[in-house]
Amino acid sequence: MNTAKCLALSLVLVTAAGVTIAAEPLFEDVTAGMGLSAPGSRSSAAWADLDNDGWPDLIVQGRIWRNLQGKGFAEITKESGIAQPGYFSVAADFNGDGHIDLVFPDRKDPLWLGDGKGHFTPGEMTPPPNLKSQGATAADFDGDGWVDLYVSSFESWKPQRSFPDFRYRNNQGKLELAWTAEPGETMRGRCATAADFNNDGAVDIYVGNYRLQPNFLWVNDGKGNFVNRAREYGAAGSERPGTTFTTDYKVKYNSSGHTISALWGDFDNDGWIDLFVGNFSHPPKYQDRAQFLQNGGPDKEFHFIDRSADAKLTWQESYSGSAAADYDNDGRLDLFFATVYKNDKSRLFHNEGDWRFKEVPEGGGIKSALTYQAAWADFDNDGRVDLFTAGKLYRNVGPAGNYLRLKLTDRAPNTTAIGAVVKVSGNGVLPQMRQVETGTGTGCQNESALHFGLGNSTGEVTAEIRWPDGTTESFPNLKSNTYYQIVRGGKPEVFRGGKPQK
Repeated sequence: MNTAKCLALSLVLVTAAGVTIAAEPLFEDVTAGMGLSAPGSRSSAAWADLDNDGWPDLIVQGRIWRNLQGKGFAEITKESGIAQPGYFSVAADFNGDGHIDLVFPDRKDPLWLGDGKGHFTPGEMTPPPNLKSQGATAADFDGDGWVDLYVSSFESWKPQRSFPDFRYRNNQGKLELAWTAEPGETMRGRCATAADFNNDGAVDIYVGNYRLQPNFLWVNDGKGNFVNRAREYGAAGSERPGTTFTTDYKVKYNSSGHTISALWGDFDNDGWIDLFVGNFSHPPKYQDRAQFLQNGGPDKEFHFIDRSADAKLTWQESYSGSAAADYDNDGRLDLFFATVYKNDKSRLFHNEGDWRFKEVPEGGGIKSALTYQAAWADFDNDGRVDLFTAGKLYRNVGPAGNYLRLKLTDRAPNTTAIGAVVKVSGNGVLPQMRQVETGTGTGCQNESALHFGLGNSTGEVTAEIRWPDGTTESFPNLKSNTYYQIVRGGKPEVFRGGKPQK
């Protein structure tokens, strides 16, 4: 094993004489140095390039920060023109003009249209039927090219009651309420995330529900009609018999998990997108622990296989937000898992392959704090993904392999290519698949530029892109350690901190 890999796996080295030496951390807190003054630590965070300059900006807890080309951040909340931004957001091009817009599902005036310069004006959107959301996800659900929206709904505490999820259809830039869950479909949702898990060209939705309630897997027929098939596909939770509860709407269910976060990612590099279910769990064994669900692919008709026992994540009672990225560029997705109990801690897990995950000592330098935040972005464009969590920005300073970064631009109206799937292969690298997505974890959003770790390979690789409408393009001879911007139908352009270069 090379030195870089050794350091990536441990912060402690022991010499032959038994002397313990602290290794350099993998991450360092650069929050203050980057000008992020008390950005907020509890509710969700999202990365998005609001001004189209190739550098991901940050939206967190009702505040908006412009990325000054990796050298710092400047708050632009007041200048943005948004009246009372919400505590969490979804970033996408909803009106098809090529600029990122923002939806704040916990506000009565939720849609704000961006001009590509960091300024926003109100958009047309039916007010949400309730403001109890902690998670939402956007994609083109009905195949018309326009980006739609699904919002999960949680609960009120006094009086304690649950609220129905709801979904919007994008009518040429106007978000219109298209569906509200019936009583039998109303659980206490805490997160929503989307992917075409069964490879049929239609984006599906996974919703994580709390209070030991089964989770939803809304399978899409390609026209925006959904059926919950979580139980059939093995993604609802354990639903243990003999532990029966009843919802507010008199619907009985068997115990599963307190799901707080969920995310999609190809954790085993087989080309099929898998599912991580981030469960909070009290000690009783009838409560589901965190789950890794392997996508069985076409051989298993895309049913999920529980690989949690192989992963062996350290158990603790209080897990919360989660986010996946390849922090050391070895070609495998790693996992960060946050906490909300003071006696527990946030944890960083390294993907060893074959569904084995090893905890990185002391979080690799990421200090534990109480939060639901977890969102990855290479904010300084140095080829190593960085993490925002608990109101802190952690720059990746650890040893890392080679990389490839791709930012995709599709035709209007889905200009940010949400739902696009990219596979990278060749020259001895681990084959990898990534998707352009919005909602992940607990109401968070990673940057839309896709990051691929190439390990020790410095040669050229090929990227196969399946655009959201199913059209495919192949881009061979892409160089390692390069950030490409790819416009559909065009040639890859190299981004070097200013304008892309051919």
